[in-house]
Amino acid sequence: MWKLSISLQVAWEHEQFSRARVTALTLSELPVAPELLESTGGLHDSRNLVDETAVYRSVKLVAESLARHIYGKRSRNIQIFAENSSLAINPFYITMWLDLLSRTPRVAPFLPKTSSFISALKKELSDHTVDVYGTHENIDGIFTFYDSTTATLNIYQVASVTFDLLLLLALGSYLILLFCFLVIATRGVDDLINMFRRPPSRKMKAA
Repeated sequence: MWKLSISLQVAWEHEQFSRARVTALTLSELPVAPELLESTGGLHDSRNLVDETAVYRSVKLVAESLARHIYGKRSRNIQIFAENSSLAINPFYITMWLDLLSRTPRVAPFLPKTSSFISALKKELSDHTVDVYGTHENIDGIFTFYDSTTATLNIYQVASVTFDLLLLLALGSYLILLFCFLVIATRGVDDLINMFRRPPSRKMKAA
């Protein structure tokens, strides 16, 4: 029985959720999907490298776009989240979330179901929406994450190749000597010598 396994690589991560019948979208400044792990951050990202002004501007742009789309005000030249208004974006609020995100590892094995980060997201959504609940979905991808965060690594020091060769030579010599001893003891020295002699050619037999 043969099993065919195909690993599909998606361009945007929201496509993984679409396969699971979950509504999702990707917001990005890139016009096309980037190559795998290229220009999408890395292990050297840190909190002090984050441009808070750019994050604040992006949050305001997304909020303004969603609000105009939901309330049908796309063609009107108004600002729903204008500065110094009751709906203005709070920079301190964004800074606090950036601090929380920078302290929270968001890789699957380090983010359990009871994580304080997930609880904070649920609480924040519950304050502004209704029917907030969380589900655990296993998304198929090119990477496999495991729940275990600790493991034991066993390292053994083995003999070198030279030791194996010497052991092979010693065993071969021992077997050859044992074979010669048994032949001499049962048949004699002449039979042993005849085993290693070259058989006579056909011409000599014919003569």
